[in-house]
Amino acid sequence: PCPECHQTFSRPHNLKSHLTTHSSERPFQCDVCNHHFRRHHDLKRHQKLHTGERPYVCKDCYRSFARLDALNRH
Repeated sequence: PCPECHQTFSRPHNLKSHLTTHSSERPFQCDVCNHHFRRHHDLKRHQKLHTGERPYVCKDCYRSFARLDALNRH
């Protein structure tokens, strides 16, 4: 379990990733805008904003989105 909040995880990798939420450290930096992130995954997701890539398209109105969660909210 997490030593900070006692949440349990089935995989050690998930615990390791979760532990970053309790830290103020943000070691992953965007080369374009210098924004910092706690997790590499979050940096990669952010970088799509700079490429203009918008692969997720609404089938009703054809509006496109960089992230699937944004399309789902739409």
